[in-house]
Amino acid sequence: MGISSRRQRDRLAILIDADNIRSDFLPLIIREASAIGTVIIKRIYGHFGNRAMEAWQPRMHEYALSPVHVAPVVRSKNATDLKLAIDAMDILHRGQVDGFCIASSDSDFTSLAGRIRENGLSVYGFGEKKAPDPYVKACDKFFYCDHLLQETSEQKPKLPEAEILATIKEIARGDGWAPLSAVGTALGKRISGFDSRNYGYKNLNTLMKSISSLECKSNGDSPARVRQK
Repeated sequence: MGISSRRQRDRLAILIDADNIRSDFLPLIIREASAIGTVIIKRIYGHFGNRAMEAWQPRMHEYALSPVHVAPVVRSKNATDLKLAIDAMDILHRGQVDGFCIASSDSDFTSLAGRIRENGLSVYGFGEKKAPDPYVKACDKFFYCDHLLQETSEQKPKLPEAEILATIKEIARGDGWAPLSAVGTALGKRISGFDSRNYGYKNLNTLMKSISSLECKSNGDSPARVRQK
């Protein structure tokens, strides 16, 4: 058999500066990185005892991110940046990847991006429009996540009502009610990448209330539930 001419997909590491990037950018980062190559390392850096990190918790589990905790005792303005940069160089010298996805708008990563490219590896930046021009130019390509998020929200996918109704019917108890949490879990397994926010709703409860054939109930004494009218 002849040798295949098909090019092997680049191996990528995603390194996220949680002090400087929004959690709702993560699906976009994963999507764009996965289109470029095969993501083999996914790490997120920050102080996980900080309340500001709470928004990252569900995302970390959903996308299997490896948390790298920067302890408060050693934190300074650049503590997270420094730890991320050290890890990036370790990964580079081990020859584990062909490119890096650095998620931050911080200018401190300009030198890191340049150093990585000197070694012949690619650097893809992910941040916001506020990212300084030298940092943007130091990357092979820079993705403006705020713009991508806006484009995504303007092109919302069609709500899969039939799948939702079928899921509720399967889970519903004798009285017709289905626990909303169980419905969400089942939809996540049934529809790849299911997330209420992809359809323009802030949470599953809001999404369910938008479907006229459904009735939702929630109060402080019992979990939220939903059923077909």
